[in-house]
Amino acid sequence: MLAFSSFHLIAIGALVTLMVLGAVFFAAARSGWMRNGYFSLPSVVLIVLGLFILFQGLGSGITLAVVGIHVENHPIAALTINGLSEITILMAGAVLISKVARQNLFAVFRLEGIRETPLAAYVLAVPIMLMAQIGGSAFSTLFEHFWKFFPDFYRALDTYETASDTAMQGLVTANGPMDFLLILLFVAIVPALAEETLFRGFAQTNIERSGQHHTRPYVALFVASLLFAMVHGSLFKLPGLFVLGLTLGWLTYRTNNLFAGGLAHALNNGFIVAALYFSPEQISVKSNTNLVGATGLSGAESLIALAVILPLMALFLILFNRVTANLQARGNAERALQKRLAPPITFPAEDINIENPPTEYE
Repeated sequence: MLAFSSFHLIAIGALVTLMVLGAVFFAAARSGWMRNGYFSLPSVVLIVLGLFILFQGLGSGITLAVVGIHVENHPIAALTINGLSEITILMAGAVLISKVARQNLFAVFRLEGIRETPLAAYVLAVPIMLMAQIGGSAFSTLFEHFWKFFPDFYRALDTYETASDTAMQGLVTANGPMDFLLILLFVAIVPALAEETLFRGFAQTNIERSGQHHTRPYVALFVASLLFAMVHGSLFKLPGLFVLGLTLGWLTYRTNNLFAGGLAHALNNGFIVAALYFSPEQISVKSNTNLVGATGLSGAESLIALAVILPLMALFLILFNRVTANLQARGNAERALQKRLAPPITFPAEDINIENPPTEYE
């Protein structure tokens, strides 16, 4: 029987990544890099993955140069470098690319609906996000149980995921009030701003507005959420992160307001940081800053949790949809696209005899 190791997983992951990047690059080259003034779907995938690879490479390189390989001895310094890298590359990088492409930054980064968004939408977004986190954790637990049917592969995955989660938990566990505030900044607030800017802003908007004849909000929601889940580098947590991405994307789409989902994202991250600080013994080692780690529940307990959470979440989403039903900014993308695609209005030229133009007295 073939035995898998962490090295094998890394090699397989690198090979699959290269194959995906090659296929996406080919698709982008054939279909065109931009349409309607916005980046096409393959172009968005390449840009997002490129920015994330650059972020990981630069952040890791600076961390190794500054604190060495034992980052657990300097958690605040490591988190600070990671947070600044997120702002510089993921957030500022996405804005710079849009600026160079001469896009409307107000539209790309979903700021058109700020004035319209009612307070009730912000209030409802918080429990919706928390329920998505719980439901996502249950989905991730079930997904992890599925891989147990492949013991060798599961053992290699579990070794990698447990080591990653343990290291991350050590970084986000505060040893005092000042540590807590800094971790809250660089784990809750900064990632929320950077990731919402890149995924719900740049990626989701460009995919939505680059449709051929109409906008494609649901395609954009699916692809941006999948990218959000994939770049976190955790197979076990992939379903839960995808659920979180879908939830954040829906909150943003319904309001056309990046801060509706961004606020919920930051608060959700903050709850985990606070829980690790005030009750660390209650948090599983696998409930790291991804927020959708396996919770230690059995498969049956996860199904019961989903049976409770999903109907409740559906009810809150219905309420959210009602309070955002009349927002005009949500239709801005489709209106802008139809205006761009509409044929120019022409006026018939007057039938004038050039050879015998009318005189002043005729």
